[in-house]
Amino acid sequence: MTQFDQLKKFFQENQFPVLIFFVLSVLISVIFPTGFSIRYSYQLDDIAREPIIAPFDFGILKTEQKLNSDLEEAKKSVSYSFKRDQETVDNQLATLDTFFIYLNDVQTSYYQYVTSQDSLYKYRYEPEFETFQNNFIADSTTYSALYNEFLNRYSYQVDQGQWNQLLGISEELIDEPTNLDSFKTNIKQICLNRWAEGLLDEPLSNIISDDISIIQGGELVIGPVKNYNDIEIAWKKNKEEINLIYQDETSIESSLGYELINEFMKPNIVFDKELTEKNQKDKLDRVSRFQGTILANELIVDANNRITDSVLLKLKSLQFEYDRQLGYEKVTDKLREYLGAYFIVSILLFLLFSFLYIYRRSYFQEHKMLFLISIIMYVIMLAGWTVMNYQASAYFIPIVIASMLLTVLLDASVSMLVSIILILLVSLLIGNNLDFTIMQFFIVFIAIYSVRRLRKRRQIITTMFLLVFSTLFVFFSLMLFKGIDFLDYNYSEIGFFALTSFLSPILSFGLVPLFESTFGITTDYSLIELLDYDQPLQKKLIEEAPGTHTHSIKVGTLSESSANAVGARALLCRVGAYYHDIGKLKKPDYYAENQQGENKHDSITPNMSAKILKQHVSDGLILADEYGLPAIVKDFIATHHGTKRIEYFYQKALNQASDHNDVDESRFRYSGPKPTTKETAIVMIAEAIEAQANSITTPTVEKFDTMIDQSIKNLLQDGQLDNCPLTLDDLRKIKGTVDGKDGLIPVLSGLYHSRPEYPPKKEDDKS
Repeated sequence: MTQFDQLKKFFQENQFPVLIFFVLSVLISVIFPTGFSIRYSYQLDDIAREPIIAPFDFGILKTEQKLNSDLEEAKKSVSYSFKRDQETVDNQLATLDTFFIYLNDVQTSYYQYVTSQDSLYKYRYEPEFETFQNNFIADSTTYSALYNEFLNRYSYQVDQGQWNQLLGISEELIDEPTNLDSFKTNIKQICLNRWAEGLLDEPLSNIISDDISIIQGGELVIGPVKNYNDIEIAWKKNKEEINLIYQDETSIESSLGYELINEFMKPNIVFDKELTEKNQKDKLDRVSRFQGTILANELIVDANNRITDSVLLKLKSLQFEYDRQLGYEKVTDKLREYLGAYFIVSILLFLLFSFLYIYRRSYFQEHKMLFLISIIMYVIMLAGWTVMNYQASAYFIPIVIASMLLTVLLDASVSMLVSIILILLVSLLIGNNLDFTIMQFFIVFIAIYSVRRLRKRRQIITTMFLLVFSTLFVFFSLMLFKGIDFLDYNYSEIGFFALTSFLSPILSFGLVPLFESTFGITTDYSLIELLDYDQPLQKKLIEEAPGTHTHSIKVGTLSESSANAVGARALLCRVGAYYHDIGKLKKPDYYAENQQGENKHDSITPNMSAKILKQHVSDGLILADEYGLPAIVKDFIATHHGTKRIEYFYQKALNQASDHNDVDESRFRYSGPKPTTKETAIVMIAEAIEAQANSITTPTVEKFDTMIDQSIKNLLQDGQLDNCPLTLDDLRKIKGTVDGKDGLIPVLSGLYHSRPEYPPKKEDDKS
C-alpha cells in the first residue's frame, strides 16, 4: 500500500476527528490577533527585541485614567434637560379645590345633622315631631354618605380622628373648628411656592451637571441646579413654612396640613432623559481619544531598551491604529494575516491530535471525548478573547480550570498536553507575555498533580491553598529575576491571579457532575461512591453471597496493588473487582465460596455446572443495567474470565466421557470478551490468583511465586491477554517482590501468611 493510499485510508477511517481538527483550528484562528499585533505586543518592563519605528502617522491614545477623566468632565458640562409642566400644576390645584369642596360639604352636612338632632329633641312632645324626625333621618343619612365617600376618595395616611378634629365634629373637642377657607389658602400657597421655585422629578444627587436647562413657554432657561428643589428638599421647606404659619407644631393644622401639602404637591419640572442622553453622547463623541501624535519613521523605542509606561502607550496606540486601518485594506491582505494565524493554531493543535492518535487512541476514536476536549479548549480561548477585548487582567483567563477538569474527567497526561497547548495559544493571543506563560505552566502543573488522584474532599481545600501559595511563589520569583522593586509595584495582577487560582478548584469540581452526565464519563468521584457498602448491590452481596463479597474484597486489594505497580487506575481496578462477580447473586449456592456442606454440583452434570458458572457473567451484566452501573465498571463483569476454559468441570466431563471427542470444549469456555485495558486485565489476573491462593496449604512466598508465574503463563498461552496493553515488564511489576510495596506477592503475603500456633494454656497445678 502506497503512502497516498495509507493517507486516504486514514482520512476515511477518521473523518470526525479530522473535521473537529479543522473546525477548531478555524474557530480559534478567527479570534486570534494578527501577526502585526503579535510582533509589537510587549508588557511593562519588557526589553525591546528590535528597534520599533512608526510605519505611519498615528495619534497617541490617552491613558484609560486620563480618558475617563476627560469623558467625565465632558459629561458634567452637559446641562440636564427638563420641561416645565404647567398642566400638572393646574391639575393638582383643581384636585386641591375639589378636596376642600368635599371637606366643606362634609362639614356643612354635619352641622345640618347636629341642627336636626337638636330640633328633634326640642320638639319631641310637639305635634311637628314626626316632621322633625323625618328631617333628622334624611340629614343623618346625607352626612354619613358624604363622610364615607370622602374617606374612600381620600385614603391618605390620616386616621378618621384627625379628620374629625379638623372639621370640628368630635364630641370631645372643646376648641373652635378649623377655618377651612384659611386652611386651604395656606396649603395652596405653600404648594405654589414650591412650584414657582421649580420642583424636579429627579433627585439632585443624580444630576451631575452644574446647570440645568428648562423649556418653559417655548423658551429655554438655563440656571444653576442648586436653585431648584427635589422632593426631599421640598418636604423640608414645606415643614418650615407650615410651622411658621401654625406655630404650635402639635396642632391639627400643622400636622395634617404638612401631610396634605406633600400629597398634592407633585413635581412640575420633568426630566427629559432621552434629550439629556443624546446631548451627552454628542458631547462625548467630540472628546478626543488622543493626546499627541507620532510621525512616520519616528523611533518609538530602540532595541534592548526597557518598555516604559509611555512607550507601552505608544505601542498600544500603534496597534490600535493598525487594527483600524486593517478594516480599509484589501481582502487579500486580511486573508494573508488570518491565514498565518490559522497555520500557527493548526501546528499547535496538530501536536495535540497526534498525541491522542498515538497514545490515547480511545479518546481519538471516541467522538464524545474529542468533542469534550475541543469544547473546553474553545471556551478557554473565548474567555481569553473576551478578557483582552474588555482590557481586563489576563490572569482572569481560567486555564487552570480546564486543566483540573480534564485531569478529573480524562487523565493527567491528556490534561497536561492540552494545558500546554492552551497556554501557548493564550500567550500568543495576549501578546507574547513570557511572564504569563511561565506562571501558567507552573500553576497548571501543580493543579494537575494535586487532583490526579481524588480520594477525599479535603483535597479540594488543599488544592485551593496550594495554588495560591504557588501563585505567590512563582510571581515573586519572577520579580526577583527581573530586578523589580517590591515596594514600588502594582500588585493588582498578582491579586487577580491568586483569586483565580483560589476559586478554580471550586468551579472545576462544581462542573464535574455536569460533564459526567453530559458525556457519560465515570470519574473517581463516582467510583468512590460505588465503594460504599451502603450501595444496593454491595449490600445485597454482603447479605446473600458473603463468600463472594469476601472474594471480591480480596481481589480488589490485589488489583489495586497491581495497578499501582504499573501506573494504571488503581481506584477503578478496586471498584471493578468489587462488582465483577455480582452475577453470582442469582444462584449463590452454586459457587464454592458460598457453600457450606453440600456441593450442589455433585448432583448435576459437568455440562450443566459449566452452563451455570458461565451464566453469572450475563446475569451480572443484567444486574449492572438494572442498578445503573457505569459502562466502565460493566467491562470488568464481562471480561474478568475472558474466554477461559472452566477447567475443573471440563476435566470432569472428560473423565466421565467414554470418548473424549464427545466433549465439546466450547461449552466449557466463557463467552468473553477478552480484556482490552490494563485495568480489566489486572482484575482477571488478580481474580485467578485469589481463587488459587485459597487452595494452597501452608502458604509460603515460594509457593505464591510459583503459582503466579504459572497462572500468568497459562493466561498468556491461552491468549487471554492478547488484546490488552500489558507488557512483559508490566507483568513482572504486577507480580511484585517480597520486599516491595506494590504487586501481588506483598499483598498475598499479608492476606495468607502462616501464623504460629499458640501453645495450649496450662492448667494450674492444684496438687
